[in-house]
Amino acid sequence: MNAQRIRQNLGLSTIALSVALLSACGGGTGTASNTNGITPTLSGTVTGFGSVIVDGQEIEDAYARIVHENADGSQSNDVLQMGQRVRVAHDGANKASRVLIDAAVIGVVSSKGPNTLTVAGQVVLINSDMAAGPLTVFAGGYSDLSSVQVSDMVQIHGTPVYDTVTSSYKVQATRVQKDMGVARVQVNGKVAGYTTTSAGASFALNGLTVNTTSATALRPTGAALANDVQVTAYGASLVGGVLTATHVRVNRDQNSGNTSMQAQLSGAVSNYNASAGTLDVQGTTVRVGAAVVQPSGAIIANKAYVMVKGSVASDGSITATQVQVRTSDTSNALAKVQLIGVISDYVDSTSFVVRGVPVDASAINFSAVCPGVTVANGLPVRVQATQQVGTAVVKAVTVACQVSPTTQLIRPVDGTVASADAASQTFSLMEDNRSQSVRWTDTTTFVGVTADTLLGKMLRVEGFLDGTTLVARLVRLDDNSTETPELDDKQFRQPRQNQGASQGWQHYHRD
Repeated sequence: MNAQRIRQNLGLSTIALSVALLSACGGGTGTASNTNGITPTLSGTVTGFGSVIVDGQEIEDAYARIVHENADGSQSNDVLQMGQRVRVAHDGANKASRVLIDAAVIGVVSSKGPNTLTVAGQVVLINSDMAAGPLTVFAGGYSDLSSVQVSDMVQIHGTPVYDTVTSSYKVQATRVQKDMGVARVQVNGKVAGYTTTSAGASFALNGLTVNTTSATALRPTGAALANDVQVTAYGASLVGGVLTATHVRVNRDQNSGNTSMQAQLSGAVSNYNASAGTLDVQGTTVRVGAAVVQPSGAIIANKAYVMVKGSVASDGSITATQVQVRTSDTSNALAKVQLIGVISDYVDSTSFVVRGVPVDASAINFSAVCPGVTVANGLPVRVQATQQVGTAVVKAVTVACQVSPTTQLIRPVDGTVASADAASQTFSLMEDNRSQSVRWTDTTTFVGVTADTLLGKMLRVEGFLDGTTLVARLVRLDDNSTETPELDDKQFRQPRQNQGASQGWQHYHRD
C-alpha cells in the first residue's frame, strides 16, 4: 500500500506529543498541585499516547490544556500529534497541567536536497536512522520528502544538531507538516553575533539574520537579549534573507534560583566535552558529572539522541542524575512507540488505529495473546510498536488486551449532534439510534467546527468517560458527504468509522 493512500485514510493521524522544557506555563483544570510549589518540567518528542508518551515517559494529559503559542504570546488550543516537540509542566506525579506544542521552525521551503530542506534559513535534516532518534514523521498531506515542494509553507519539529564542518546548528526533524495557516516565520535557536543598532538590535539564529526594532515585543517581562541566549523569533516573512522580528520570546528552563526543580529533557547531543563532562541538548547545557548512563555500556557522543533527568540550576543548566542513550534496540522505552487506548477504524486484526495512529499488527497472533477476545472497534489494547521508514504506520511488536491504564482511557466516538446546550457545555451525539452524552471544557480543542455551531454536525469526538458522559478532548468535523475527500485544518482526511474496507479503507501494513 502506498504511503499517500495510507495517509489519506488516517483521519487525524499520529496524534502525539513531544515534550520540551516549560517554565512559563501555569496550572490547568483538574491537575493536582505540587506540594513544594516547584513545577517539574519534561521535554522531548511525542512517541505515543496513553494519555501522552514523551520519549517513553507516560504523562497524564486528560485535564491539561494543549496549546500552541502565537507570535503575540497568546495561546490557542491545539491537537497533539506524533513527532511534535512540546513543553510540558506537570505536578511531579506525571499529571500535566499544560502542554505547549513548540515547533523548531515555521516558514517557507526555499530549497530541497536529497535528504534536507531549507526553511526560513534553517537547514532541516530528515532522519531515517532508528538509533539517531525518532524517525521523521511526514504529515498534513505529505507522504515523504518527495511530496514536499519548494515554496510550501511548512511546520518543522525537531532537535538542533551542531555541524562541526559548517560550524552551525541544523534541525534534525521529528515531524514535517504542511502548514495551511497564514504565512509567517518562527525560528528557534541560540543568539549569536549580537549587536545593537540604531533601530534596535541584530543577531543570528543558526545563520539567519534577525533584526529587532523599537516595535519588537520581548517577553517575558524583564528578559534581555545577549549571545548564547535561547530564543524564539517571530515575524511575517523573510525579506532579502533577513527576518525583522515582531516578537521575540526568551526561552528559559526556569525563572527563579530554585535548584530543587526537576527536569527531563530529550534531544540530540551537541558540543560534547568529555573532559569537562558537559554537553548541549536543545540548546541547554547539561553537566553529566556522576550521572548514571543507560543502557549499560552506552556511549555518549555528539549526535546521539539522549534523555536527561536532573535538577535545573539558576542559570538554566541541568545537573544530570541519569542519561539514557537511544540505540537501535527498539525494546528500549526511548526507542519504541507505545499506544494505550481502544481500537478504532478497524479493517481486520492486522490493520486498525489506536489513538489516531495506524497500526500494522500483522506480526501479532491475537488468538495467542488475547485468547477468547474478539478483535473489533472499541477493544481496549496496549500496543508496543516501532516506527517504520517512509510511512506513519507503526509496526506492532506486542499487543495486550488486558489493559489497566494508569491514565484516562481515550476513545473516539462518531455521530451527529442531535442537541446542544452551550450553557452546560454539553451535546448529544447520535449514531445508529445510540446516544452519547458529551461534555466539553476549556481544555477541549475544536477543529472544523465551533462550540456554537455544533447542532446537526457530523463529528468525531475523542475523550474519556466520566460515568456515562464522554469528556471531550477533541471535537472535529467529520463530514464525508461529498466525493472529494474533506480535509480538516490540520490537513488530515476526515475519517468515517463505518466506511470500512468497502469504502476504500486499506490495510495499514506495508506491501
